[in-house]
Order: sequence, then structure tokens, then C-alpha cells
Amino acid sequence: MRLIKTLTLCLLIGFAVAAPRHNHKERKESKESKESKESKESKESSESDHITITKDFFPDEFVVYTADHDIVNILVPINSFNFEDDDEDNDTNDDDGITLFFVEADIDKAGNRIDKGLYVLKDGKAKKLLDNGRDAAASSDDSKDVFFAAKDGIYVYNKNDSTAIKYGSVTDSVIGIAKENSTDLIYILTENYDLYKVTESGNKKEKVNEVVGAREIVLDGANNLYYYGDDLKPFVFNGGVVKEIKGLPEHPKTVRLLKPPFFIDDSVPFIIDNDIYFINANGTSEKTDFDFKSNAKPTAFSMEATLLQYYGYNKKIYEYNVLAMILTEVIDELKEFLETKSDAIRSLSTQSRSRVRTSK
Repeated sequence: MRLIKTLTLCLLIGFAVAAPRHNHKERKESKESKESKESKESKESSESDHITITKDFFPDEFVVYTADHDIVNILVPINSFNFEDDDEDNDTNDDDGITLFFVEADIDKAGNRIDKGLYVLKDGKAKKLLDNGRDAAASSDDSKDVFFAAKDGIYVYNKNDSTAIKYGSVTDSVIGIAKENSTDLIYILTENYDLYKVTESGNKKEKVNEVVGAREIVLDGANNLYYYGDDLKPFVFNGGVVKEIKGLPEHPKTVRLLKPPFFIDDSVPFIIDNDIYFINANGTSEKTDFDFKSNAKPTAFSMEATLLQYYGYNKKIYEYNVLAMILTEVIDELKEFLETKSDAIRSLSTQSRSRVRTSK
């Protein structure tokens, strides 16, 4: 299916740079031997594109930040905060680099998070914004706002002085947050696993009674809300209707919802144990060609920008700049792979967010 192939391409480009490095040093093959191997690998690839992520996929040279605690959430805003369609409208002098937000936490033996702060990372420098920040959210429209979930309510980022300021009158202990596109609606998930809609600049809060016991929430590009409960079964909510996602393995040990790449409207990635699936707004699901070794599963994911991806692993943040990989000779194996996918990559890189939104 095209959706799965596109995801496979996006993830594979992001991760593929690291794994073959030790093989590259050892490879001193003759031209004939190399061509024979490439032919065999091409045949095998056409039969199966399955990729298992290992520790080798996280090279030290891709580390952009080292923390004292686990990285549990990463957000790269893909609205006009980072990606403006019209550069003439810039109102700051520091728009050249990407700004991302991340959350640090310790994980106890029961799997519970112990807050260690919400940070902003810009030009390799991190600044703590909130001691008890848990999550961050931004829409993918033309707004410039970034919102934070915290122990004492909702905050919004002040870009002028790089601070977090209180947003509205919510005082609940918030563990999850999601911002709709093209509306003022914010979803918040409280410590008691209640879901609320927040509007009117953060001053009106309405409980969503249809969603019960959610543990994590994520929105797709079409404002469908995905969540799972205590039994780890995922659901999708929109228009007042809840649908259970079908076709997934039963009795998983762990699950994780991920924010989707910006060009995907009606689906989100969903990790079940070590396997990656797509769950869809119509209640169906699809397994991707990716899985993780147990000791190589990231603790945080950010693939929203597609061509610039970030992952938290082993208390570090790794950056995968796909365009840089294309334009530089990182390793021969990666270069060869990218050349075979160059048309698809160029297509992704030339899409503007405004065109994507118009096509919805």
C-alpha cells in the first residue's frame, strides 16, 4: 500500500545512515563481487523490505544533545513557528535554525515517569522552561503557537524571551496535550485520565465523556484523535463517535502513539511491543516493515517534519537530516540507497505545507 511504502521510505532514510558503518570499513570487494552482491541485495529487497532497528542505527555523530535523564517526548513544531511559507514576514532574527522542545523524566520500576523538566533546544543549547512540564503540542497550520502540558495547567511558549507563560485558567495536572489544526481547540489529558476540550484562549474547559480512561493522545492532520486505555487497545475519536481499531495483536506488553509525518491526514504510527503499525481513522490498521530490537527502541520520536527527524535514545537526542544525507557523501551504502529513492525524496522536499492543507 502506498501509505506504508511512504512511511517505510521516510523512516528508512532517517535511520539507514548508521547501521552499515562498520561494514563499510571492512568492504574491499572487487567490482565483480560488489555488483554480484548488489544484484542479490536488490532481489532480496524487492521480496522483502523488512528493517530491524538495532543500536547501530544511532551513531555518535548524530547526537545533538545529551541529557541527565531519559528523553520521553520531543516536538518539532511544523507550523509557522519553524517553517514559514513567506520569509518576508519573519519577525525575529533567529529563524535560520530549527527549534525543538523535549521532556526529560526518570522512569521508576513501575514504569511511571518522574518529571525532570521541559526544555527548548536551539543551536545546540538547551534551556529549561518548566520543572514539571510533561508534553508539548503545536498545530500544522499557519499559527506560531507552541503549547505545553504541565503539573499546574497549560503554558504557551514566548519566543521573544524564550520562556513559558501560563495559558488560560486551567489548573489541572496535565499529562498530555494536542492542538487541532485551523481551530482554537486544545485537547488535554489529565493525571486522572480524563480528556477535556479547551477553547476561548484556555478559559473554557469541557469534558469529553465519550473518551474514558485514555493514557495517551495524538491528533492526525485531519483532527482525528487517537488514544488507548488501560488495556492498551487503541481507539479513534471524531465527531462525537469512538471507534475501536481492529486487526492488531492482542495482549501487548507495551504500546506507544506517535505524531505522524505532516503529509499524512487520516492515520498515525502506533508501536506495539517492538513492531510499528499504522492505525487509521476508519478503524483499520496496517503493519509496517519496521521493528525494533528491544535494546534499540527510542524513548521519544519526532518524525513530523519528515525530512528532519529526531529520536531520543539512551538519554540523547539524535538528529537525522535527510536532505544533508542526500547532498553529502555520508557513506557509500546510504548514498546508493538514496539515489534509488531520489525521485520520491525530491517530491517530499518540494511539498509546501500550504499545498498539503489545501488538498485536504
